[in-house]
Amino acid sequence: MTGDLARSYHERTSHTWRSVRSSGHQLDWTTQPLPFKLYPDLPPLPLPVDLAETDWPAIDALSGEPPPNPRRFDRARLAALLFYTAGVTRRWERGDRQLRFRAAPSAGALYPIETYVVVRDLDDDVPAGVYHFEPLEFALRRLREGDHRAELAAAAADEDVARAPVTVVLTGIPWRSMWKYRLRGYRHLYWDAGAMLANLLAIATGMAEPARILTGFVDERVGHLLGLDPDEEVPLAVVPLGVPDASPARPWRDGWPPDLPHRTVPVAPHRVHDPSVFATHRVGDLADVGAVERWRASMQDLRMEPATPRRPAPLVATFDTVEEVILRRGATRRYARACVPAAGLTWPLAVAARDVDADFVLPGDTLLSHHAIVHAVEHVPPGAYRWLPDGLELERPGSYRGEATQLCLEQPLGGESAYTVLHTADLQRILDKGGERAYRAVLLEGGVALGRIQLAAFTLGLGGTGLTFYDEDVTRFLGPPAEPICVTSVGVPAYRARAGSRPSDAPATRLVR
Repeated sequence: MTGDLARSYHERTSHTWRSVRSSGHQLDWTTQPLPFKLYPDLPPLPLPVDLAETDWPAIDALSGEPPPNPRRFDRARLAALLFYTAGVTRRWERGDRQLRFRAAPSAGALYPIETYVVVRDLDDDVPAGVYHFEPLEFALRRLREGDHRAELAAAAADEDVARAPVTVVLTGIPWRSMWKYRLRGYRHLYWDAGAMLANLLAIATGMAEPARILTGFVDERVGHLLGLDPDEEVPLAVVPLGVPDASPARPWRDGWPPDLPHRTVPVAPHRVHDPSVFATHRVGDLADVGAVERWRASMQDLRMEPATPRRPAPLVATFDTVEEVILRRGATRRYARACVPAAGLTWPLAVAARDVDADFVLPGDTLLSHHAIVHAVEHVPPGAYRWLPDGLELERPGSYRGEATQLCLEQPLGGESAYTVLHTADLQRILDKGGERAYRAVLLEGGVALGRIQLAAFTLGLGGTGLTFYDEDVTRFLGPPAEPICVTSVGVPAYRARAGSRPSDAPATRLVR
């Protein structure tokens, strides 16, 4: 892995003024992807709709402060974790059109990420197995019987997976994003997965359950365990969760498990396959445990940026739980151009810049840098700032509302916000060290930062949304080597949005096609 294919892909999918206006792309409704993966021949295992709530303040969970004592990981906790990570929280219907909005943000509401869990026996209702989570029915479907944690641990080169009561695996279906965003849609897989992981990490912290993100694993083995079609769906992240068991799971009794025979509903009326995206992805695949270990070692040797240490929560009168904030979060579509308190800038930035417990960085490190274009923040003069572990550093004084709008594809949300954050990285250095696999990791961490800063903003009663951008223009504005990974705007919403609902408040439905 040299990183050359990732660099070529990144440059080909970078937005410019000309590329945005000359693409001529129109949506082909005959190839519109199904937003849910369905197993029509497998019976559902319904999850409890009365969720095990954390009752833990979001402001503490997002600051990295868990409650003192974890409880037993059972079906109710699993249901809560899955719902607040990937569940359906809002329903919209108009005529024949139906939209099901989920707990984490997704560009274009396309939801290209699927969620699987590999578990030991949790209780009588959830025996050990490999399961697919179907958010529409709020149910699991068992793909494999028995305890397969040892096989997943071998594929991930991490024995903690064999001890974790639950491991979540996120996968991506590229066509769901590419249908609208074309080749750039591959980036959205990792942004969306990262935003989901921001939710998952917040809920896990509220439950006092440890969680670690693994992006290095033997792709073919993980895909085989889940029964993925490699020309349609790819594994993105493996996340062991929960207080580890005293002893690891034993390997599957018959060696590596057999192929899965389960039928799925096609993701689109007819398959659309772009070989260039899959070629870029597969160059980053890791063939064996040795390759996984070597890649992790090379990434951890990078020592890119110091992450922001845990910071005490600001002194604000909000005790909303993690769950309440996730239900309230939704993409803000219009800002009031009002001023926000200084803590409304510094605390969300500190949350976004906290380190992620992951295999591609050492504790206390991050692949990202964060730059804020400040428009209207109390006691912070307008200007472009860089966020450092000890606070803000002014880079360019002055008002940049017009420039921020232009950088964000002329979207008013970039300039009408209280501030807009450019999450960047020294991408070439990362690719030189970690190749195509590192490209996946930095996009994923960008998605986590995007998700975290939105959760922090909504915790404080503000709003926020992710925005797309002109890649080279952002680099020119900030100066190299900063290359944009993703962008978030934060401000005071100009309207009052309706919060989402828990599964107990809305009937489960079945999507038929």
